[in-house]
Amino acid sequence: MAMTGGTAYLVKSEKTNYGSNSWTTDLYIYVKVISQNVIANCSTIALGMYVYSKYSIAWSDFGTNGTSYIGTATSGSNCFTFTNGQSGSGTKWLIEDKQVTVYHNSNGTLTLPIYWHWGVNSPWGQYTGPSGSYNVTLSTIDRAAPTVTFSVSAITANGFKISANSTSTADIWQYSTNGGSTWTTFSTTASTSASVTLSSLSPNTNYTVKVRARRQHNQVYGTSGSSTVKTLGGAVVNSVNTVTADNARVTITLNVTVYEPSYINSLAIKSRNTTILTVTGLSWSKGTANRTVTLTSAQRITLLNAMASIKSFTGTFAVSSYSGSTQIGSTSSKTATVLTTATNSAPTISGFTYADSYTTTKNLTGNDQLFVQDYSTLKVTPGTATAKNGASISNYTASCNGLSSSNTTGSALSVGKIAKSGSVTVTLTVTDSRGYTASVSQTITVIPYAKPKVSSVTLRRTNDIEAEMQLKFSGSISAVTVDGTQKNSVVYVRYRYKKTSESSYGSYTSIYSGTTKNGTSFSYSNLELCNLDANSSYDFHLQIQDKLYSLSSLDLYFTVPQGTPLIALRKKKVGINTPDPQATLDVDGNIHMNGVNVHGKMGRVDGSTTDLNNVKTPGYYFAYSASTEKHFPTTTIGMLEVFLPESYFIQQRYTVYNGSRMYIRGNYGGTWSSWHTVSLTTVT
Repeated sequence: MAMTGGTAYLVKSEKTNYGSNSWTTDLYIYVKVISQNVIANCSTIALGMYVYSKYSIAWSDFGTNGTSYIGTATSGSNCFTFTNGQSGSGTKWLIEDKQVTVYHNSNGTLTLPIYWHWGVNSPWGQYTGPSGSYNVTLSTIDRAAPTVTFSVSAITANGFKISANSTSTADIWQYSTNGGSTWTTFSTTASTSASVTLSSLSPNTNYTVKVRARRQHNQVYGTSGSSTVKTLGGAVVNSVNTVTADNARVTITLNVTVYEPSYINSLAIKSRNTTILTVTGLSWSKGTANRTVTLTSAQRITLLNAMASIKSFTGTFAVSSYSGSTQIGSTSSKTATVLTTATNSAPTISGFTYADSYTTTKNLTGNDQLFVQDYSTLKVTPGTATAKNGASISNYTASCNGLSSSNTTGSALSVGKIAKSGSVTVTLTVTDSRGYTASVSQTITVIPYAKPKVSSVTLRRTNDIEAEMQLKFSGSISAVTVDGTQKNSVVYVRYRYKKTSESSYGSYTSIYSGTTKNGTSFSYSNLELCNLDANSSYDFHLQIQDKLYSLSSLDLYFTVPQGTPLIALRKKKVGINTPDPQATLDVDGNIHMNGVNVHGKMGRVDGSTTDLNNVKTPGYYFAYSASTEKHFPTTTIGMLEVFLPESYFIQQRYTVYNGSRMYIRGNYGGTWSSWHTVSLTTVT
């Protein structure tokens, strides 16, 4: 029977060789939608194919040209084949009512190609195995998602209420608090609205909320946009101003955002991981604003005591919020500088006393408030030092003219000897445990002073050869004037001596009474001081002291050589410039004859240390080592002779120890010539 209720599509039309020239043989495919499944997004369709001709033709008379088919594919289960023939005129069905299920696009649309083939072979027309495909557009299935919106209300520390709406009836409602990563179903009641109250969320936390609903008609989900919702929580600290801890009234200014004014807040002040103090019972209004916390006197002292050894620190200001005894959310904190100031916390010092602590200089001036330059010892005794705001005094330092002395106890300080004279500043500085300081200064008087000095001195033997000694000197001492009175004077003038060969001096001999003293000047002259053996050398020590005694003693040391006569006549011996001739004629020094130096020096030269270029004194020298690097003519030991006939001409002659060779060179005008060798013949 013929298919009905569908749509026929002409896919082939050709004229025949019979009947009217306008007659055609027409081939149709037929598509009928049986049903559509909205939820599954698919359609069940029935396919057929028929031919129409006015001329009666027996189709079975012509065999086939391949297997005939119709379907949504050219092979497989969705391709339906047939071989049945037809005859006569009019409409003849070749195949009909072949059903197949097809799935639509996600938006519900579908344009479906229908493939066909008729395997006839008709010599009277153009029907020789015609085939092809035809695109058929099916009715669109409703796959529209619902439009979903929501609002949030009743926000608490642990949750909030979600109220959702859909433009279509929905049978599944879900929410997400993480932007859609996971979903939780909160209603399966078919409706256009639904709501849910969340109660187990974390306080003070941001949640990215979305809602989706499944449209009941087609089970397609619609998803809302996202909204960030923050649960109520503890107060949030945005910033903290610098805190001056040593103000008389200590205030802390914090910028804080409060979400729930019913919560009670606490403020902890920390240094690193140590909590210094906590302020509790703080109630603040809702919103973001500057909050001022004023410390009590006890809290101020606690804070300053924690800063006893530091001027400032970076503090952490941590705010926690409580509902009853339960903390809401997490603690919020910011850092800020906590500091003290020199104005409020620097120590004070009442002053100090000073004195010359050295007995000798104090006896000289008769006043321990005066100082003698370079010799008095300055002692400073600190007054009362007071630290503030929990600190303690950690150091006392007295300083004067580059010198200083310190201690931690506040006992007397020995600064030392002051090298500068005149009005000199003394400063006492106290330092507390925070490093703040306080100083006080006074001016002391330092009297100029220098040790005794001589302007001229002569110590000699009479005629330079006698045993009798002569001593003459003059000099001065420093004036030490106190209230117009010169306090200083010469107290010792004495000498002692010993033979140079001896190790210890004898006793002092005072010549004080013979010394002329006039104010700060002194002088002495004695041409018959004492007798020292002319045949011996002596060490002589002259000492002059003023009222500082050994502190500033002037000690002069001399060596008195033995008396040396120009000519010494001894039995069968004559000495020139030597008191003890060792030969018939013994001369100490060079000998000149007619203006020319005469050989007389005997010496030694060492080739490892002596450069022959520097040996220019006439004489005879034994070379007990030789080196060509030192300008010796050979490395063999021998004897060197140096001649100086004129000041500008020197000649050196070197003979090796065994007499086998002799070398000669000269220096004329300052330049040495090369060595020349003279070979000597052995005498048999």
